[in-house]
Amino acid sequence: MTATEDIDLDLNRFEQRLAMQLENYAPDSHFVQDLKARLVTSKVFNRRREIGAIVVASLSLIFVATLAFYFGMLLHRAKKKISR
Repeated sequence: MTATEDIDLDLNRFEQRLAMQLENYAPDSHFVQDLKARLVTSKVFNRRREIGAIVVASLSLIFVATLAFYFGMLLHRAKKKISR
């Protein structure tokens, strides 16, 4: 076995022991509800939601503009062919 494999094996054993020790601990429902309420009303969460909305709106606008451009190109080419 190489040193890297030994370290991986030791780390895996440590992770397994830690998981076994922590499996009995879980947050109570009151703590989870309180944390969720604080996160939903936090400034960071609201800012992230606003940025997400701006990104979606921007991508939608770019998509619509691209479709309009290609549709215009198709109409222009069709008009050229008809006029020949």
